[in-house]
Amino acid sequence: MIECYFFSVFFFLAFIIVSAWHIRQKRKWQICREDLNRRINVVSETVLFSFPIGVLVTDQKGTIQWHNDVFAGMLGREGVIKGKIVQYLPELALRRHTWFPRWKTSQLVLNGRTYQVESRELNKEDGENRLLLTFEDITEQINLDRRFQEERPVIGVVQIDNFSEAFQGVDDEKRAVLLAGVDKVLNEWVGRLEGILKKFADDRYLLVITQGVLQESQKTRFEIIDRVREIGQESKIPITLSIGIGVGEETLTDLARLAYLGLDLAQGRGGDQVVLKWSNKVLYYGGKSSAPEKKTKVRARVVASTLKHLIQEAANIVIMGHENSDLDSAGSSLGVARLALYYGKQVYLVLDNAAGALDKLFAAVKDYPEYRQMIVAGRDALQYTGRDTLLVICDTHKPSLLIEPAILTKVKHAVVLDHHRRAEEFIDDAQLIYVEPYASSASELVTEIIQYMDEDISLDPLVASALLAGIVVDTKNFVFQTGVRTFEAAAFLRRSGADPGLIRMLLQDDYDTVLQRAQVVKNSEIWFGQVVVATMDQVVPHGAVIAAQTADILLTVENVKASFVVYAVQGGTNISGRSNADLNVQVLLEQLGGGGHLNVAGAQLKGVSIEEAKEKLKGLLQDYFNI
Repeated sequence: MIECYFFSVFFFLAFIIVSAWHIRQKRKWQICREDLNRRINVVSETVLFSFPIGVLVTDQKGTIQWHNDVFAGMLGREGVIKGKIVQYLPELALRRHTWFPRWKTSQLVLNGRTYQVESRELNKEDGENRLLLTFEDITEQINLDRRFQEERPVIGVVQIDNFSEAFQGVDDEKRAVLLAGVDKVLNEWVGRLEGILKKFADDRYLLVITQGVLQESQKTRFEIIDRVREIGQESKIPITLSIGIGVGEETLTDLARLAYLGLDLAQGRGGDQVVLKWSNKVLYYGGKSSAPEKKTKVRARVVASTLKHLIQEAANIVIMGHENSDLDSAGSSLGVARLALYYGKQVYLVLDNAAGALDKLFAAVKDYPEYRQMIVAGRDALQYTGRDTLLVICDTHKPSLLIEPAILTKVKHAVVLDHHRRAEEFIDDAQLIYVEPYASSASELVTEIIQYMDEDISLDPLVASALLAGIVVDTKNFVFQTGVRTFEAAAFLRRSGADPGLIRMLLQDDYDTVLQRAQVVKNSEIWFGQVVVATMDQVVPHGAVIAAQTADILLTVENVKASFVVYAVQGGTNISGRSNADLNVQVLLEQLGGGGHLNVAGAQLKGVSIEEAKEKLKGLLQDYFNI
């Protein structure tokens, strides 16, 4: 028993000793740990203070808990900064009950310097949310990137528009003086830009400048084209420039390719303008003058020969114009149909009379069974279309405006005959493209083609009258976009049997249309003292025709530079625009997805209300007039 007692006492004493030693060691380690943490915190704080970037710690309410000296220096302050971060950096203010990590990474401009702000959520050891914000000064990096972008090269191709036509009949001495004047103006311009200009043909120059210089030229909207136009006006010779500039590519080869694409686009839009071409976007400058009329008809003869070959090789022909067909689209389509019939081909004519502009033409077609039978709807034409079908597109070059765009994807060969200035959207894969902005109408182009086909081709009164009616409509009775070739085409059609009585009937309006047009004129208003804008709030029969006619009437008002009719259609709003030479409605309405000519243009705004369309138009006009 005594032995057991001593053993128990010994064991208890040993336990006390071991426990005391363990407690002492634990306390020793705790002291070491606290000392180590203190040392680490001191080191961490020292490191954070010595960081070359701003460092800030806040709680979840945005209250500043700690910051280094660099952050204070960013704010132009010294010592400890207290309060909420929103007091000093309102750009980083958060909505109530939100948390900073949603920002992650952002940029902040402060006192002329740019900082990249990054956020990190700190560990929640004490159960309180905190956020570490770092502010890295990236001003020099941004400036370096900007300088790099500004010093990147861009390549341009400069061409004198319609060179052979402009100098035809000019004696050699005067021609040399004029070209020397153009060379001098161009070299002075490029000299100011610190670029390179190299003439590699009588009418073409290679231009190399930097992207920074290009941006400065954009601010002045390339005044060089106005200066060259003035030279032509002084000498009574229509000299203008077209410039295509390739931008944004890494290699010189790609830049040159874009430059030539831009030049083609400028030329297709009538010249006298600059086109900046990126791989994914296009910008236009200029285009103040109408396209000069070409005196030679060589291209018309070549196009006629090519079209004849394509018609003869095709299994059948599908002819199609744009949505809401007008008399120009229908007349030119009937002209091509007459050619196809002459060569014994099966023809399908796709017309859209949704706007009612062709009611009277359809009534006249009833007396001509050969044409009545060929008119089909767009969906029906799909079943007659195959790989061997020739598709001829009249009076448009935009795939989105075709009556039945699916037909274009089913054929192997397509022909485009159009007179509108070329837009960015284009049918590029056509085998024959005849787009001439100088022409008054597609009907004029088709009439010239007919004259260079076989001499045995004769026109019946319906086709001749429809073609002449198309010319009359698009020229507004031979007032707009009318040249010598327009009158020559009209004379040929009159000799070929065009019936003035039938044309008058095609152009007549019913009584309700006349009243509606008068009401639209009555409700018009003047904007900026030089633009008339009218509105049709409701969808009405022949709305497109009424809008176009009203725009023509309003342009005759004294001191008016442009007229617009904003009218309702199913599913949206359309705009019909007219102008004199002082305002380019094509360039204006292209910004709304439209297009057309310098004097005549339109736009279709799907899903847009009348008031929204008017606001968009007003904004464009304010920018145009710098108001």
